[in-house]
Amino acid sequence: MKFLLRHSFLSVGVALAIAGALAAPVWAGGSSFGDDDDAADEGPAYFGFVRDTSGNSVSDAKVTVGIKNRGGVVTRSDALGTYRVPGFGKDVDTKDVEVTCEKEGFKQTKTFRRTAPTALNVPIIETECTLQRG
Repeated sequence: MKFLLRHSFLSVGVALAIAGALAAPVWAGGSSFGDDDDAADEGPAYFGFVRDTSGNSVSDAKVTVGIKNRGGVVTRSDALGTYRVPGFGKDVDTKDVEVTCEKEGFKQTKTFRRTAPTALNVPIIETECTLQRG
C-alpha cells in the first residue's frame, strides 16, 4: 500500500512539473514576449545570436543595441549565444538602430538583420552577429 501511495504522489508531481514547463513560452535570450512586456508605445524588440565564423555560439559577448546619436542598451549573450533587448519606442526608426557585438579575443566581421514578415504582424527584429577569433 505504501508503494502505491508513494508511486501515485510521484506521478502527480511529475505531471504537474511537465504541465508547468509547457505552459510558459520560451524565446531567444530566455525572456518571453508576454503581457508584462506589452506596451502601446513600445517599438519592435531586438534579439539575435552571436556566433563565430564556424557557426558556433559565442557566450558572454557584449552586445550593444544603440540608436544613432541617442545612446542605447548593453547586454550580454547567454550560454547559447542569444540576447534580447525590448523595443525602444514607436518613434524610433528601426533603420537608426545598430547592433554591435564584441568579446575579448574576437573581432566582429558582419551582422545580418532579419525582420518578421509583415503578414505575421510580429514586432521583432533579429540580428545575428558573427565574430572571428583574432
